[in-house]
Amino acid sequence: MRIAIIGLGLIGGSIGLGLKRSAGAADLKIVGIPRRAETIDQAVRLGAIDEGTTDHIKGVIDADLVFVCTPINLIVPVIGEIAPSLKKGAIVTDVGSSKYEIVSQAEKAMPKGAYFVGGHPMAGKETSKLEAAEPELFKGKAWALTKTSRTSQKALEKLKQVVGWLGGSALEMDPKTHDLVVAGISHMPLAVAAALVNAVAGEAEKELMAKTAASGFRDTTRVASGDPILGVDMFRTNKKAVLKLIGSFKRSLAALEKLIKEGDGEKIREELDKAKKFRDALYPA
Repeated sequence: MRIAIIGLGLIGGSIGLGLKRSAGAADLKIVGIPRRAETIDQAVRLGAIDEGTTDHIKGVIDADLVFVCTPINLIVPVIGEIAPSLKKGAIVTDVGSSKYEIVSQAEKAMPKGAYFVGGHPMAGKETSKLEAAEPELFKGKAWALTKTSRTSQKALEKLKQVVGWLGGSALEMDPKTHDLVVAGISHMPLAVAAALVNAVAGEAEKELMAKTAASGFRDTTRVASGDPILGVDMFRTNKKAVLKLIGSFKRSLAALEKLIKEGDGEKIREELDKAKKFRDALYPA
């Protein structure tokens, strides 16, 4: 099986490392396709790929499976570029954190006999560099795979198998549902963290706040340390769902604000207890 990985940052590098070290993935040939030639040497040394090229067209020829691991805004253009060179039976997937726009355009770009299945591994770090890649990044993590009326069931099942090799748990959903889900559990945490940090940074006593900030502020705002460009792509490509969740968050915050103004300790406790129960169910101790 020949697998091409376009983009060798954290996610692309981790896919390569995970596949190369997976007991279930035998007889794989992994081709890395980064922007810079020096990245090829680095990825080979790390053991993430067998060979590489900076030429997208050359890299995907004869590939059975292509992972597009570029920034979100480049996914569709890259797929359009490689589509004419895909062999019959080839499967293309991506790792973008928004899906509706990407899936609708990528499916149309596929030549006859090639298949696209949108993908999104629910894993990552604050850094997107290849040096941060690790073979077990996806272990135990959900990996969304989109299913539409145009999705090949055979291609979907093959991707589920590959996700299993990486230790991930494949989760089927339609693109619009995916985008609403990630708006709540991935994109909104960034929006809230960034807004909180900027609120503190705008206060007159920000220097004292910075000196006294401990684990609570650190943990709540961790995702604000990610690459801003990734955040821009998230918000631009998932605008409708993010705005819907921002509205929900504003209503929730306003309700808490009202209770604080009224000084109703019992109602405040109920609100906090409701949040605690839901979160504790998600992340049991």
